[in-house]
Amino acid sequence: MRGKRAGKLLLVEDEHLLRGLIAQFLRGEGFEVVEAADGSQGVGLFESMKPFAVVLLDLNLPLLPGVEVCRRIKSEQPSQPVIICSAAILESHIAKLRELNVEHFLSKPYHPLDLLDRIDVEMSLAPRPESAGQVSQSRAPIWRATAGHSELAPAHTLVKSPILD
Repeated sequence: MRGKRAGKLLLVEDEHLLRGLIAQFLRGEGFEVVEAADGSQGVGLFESMKPFAVVLLDLNLPLLPGVEVCRRIKSEQPSQPVIICSAAILESHIAKLRELNVEHFLSKPYHPLDLLDRIDVEMSLAPRPESAGQVSQSRAPIWRATAGHSELAPAHTLVKSPILD
């Protein structure tokens, strides 16, 4: 673990064990992590605790689906960086999310270092006060980091285990 990062992240993930593992890992890297167990809680925490450096969002959530959570977050804060972290990313999701200016996706299972890479990219692309008037450039979707972390030992992969379901 590098432990040199900073920033407040909103993690919206309904799988309790996976959410805990991700949050623990990110806290070890230096992030402040706010956890939400469902879509409704995610929207509520976003509204009451914003700003967030990045929102990490699952799509298949109870109470309020991830695409709707994203729509509500983006309607309140259009420039909010969002990374979709989901096992089931359909073409219909991608089309709706692109309309909301969401272009970064991680497909489960993913390696923790891939997640850090995506967070770093989003934070580096986030508008800064001095560049707020500049027009954002369109980016192609990023599905996985290309740094090659995925070939590392699967024991370090964040994945929902059917045994623990």
